[in-house]
Amino acid sequence: MTTTGEPRQPPSGAEKTALAIVVVALVAFGVRAAAISDTGSFVAYLASVVVVGGLILWLRRRPLPAVLALALALDAVAHLAGGLVSRDGEVMYDWSIGPQIASFETHLLQYDHLVHAYGSFVATVTLWVVLVPPAWRESQRRNAVLLCLLAGIGIGGANELIEFVATLAHHGAYVGGYFNTGWDLVFNTLGAALAAVFLALRGSTFDRAG
Repeated sequence: MTTTGEPRQPPSGAEKTALAIVVVALVAFGVRAAAISDTGSFVAYLASVVVVGGLILWLRRRPLPAVLALALALDAVAHLAGGLVSRDGEVMYDWSIGPQIASFETHLLQYDHLVHAYGSFVATVTLWVVLVPPAWRESQRRNAVLLCLLAGIGIGGANELIEFVATLAHHGAYVGGYFNTGWDLVFNTLGAALAAVFLALRGSTFDRAG
């Protein structure tokens, strides 16, 4: 994995832009949460964003690729919006397109599913960029992709753990029930698997970033 002793390079323009997007989103959603008296949920989402951002900052030594930095910012915004934007009392995580599949207790296409798959995809690619040395990407490509896949699935599971703890600590936080958690895990795994396929085929795209 990457050497922690390597000097950390200053943030790139894309990273600064991504950080600005996240900060603006946090302020905007914080104001909204206060307006609808849902600060408990906001604190849980804020903690998730801060923890993930802190880990990336700690692990990162070189600037992230511009597209990845912006993709991470978009993931944070989508995550915040999912639980804090509502219409007719229904939060975005419940918004869906297509018919409901009653036996599976879900809709054909649900915002929640897309956010979980997208988040796991981006997380898995981020692991590849910040943790896998360029030499590994050629000589140990299959093993490196497999490790990132498993780590990406693990991050998805950790996210479900955070949601569970948030539910115990604050009943107002949107989490859902047993089926919701199950589908979250399914789409977390799907997103990580799609990222693994992408990295196996195009992982060298990020060589200059690692």
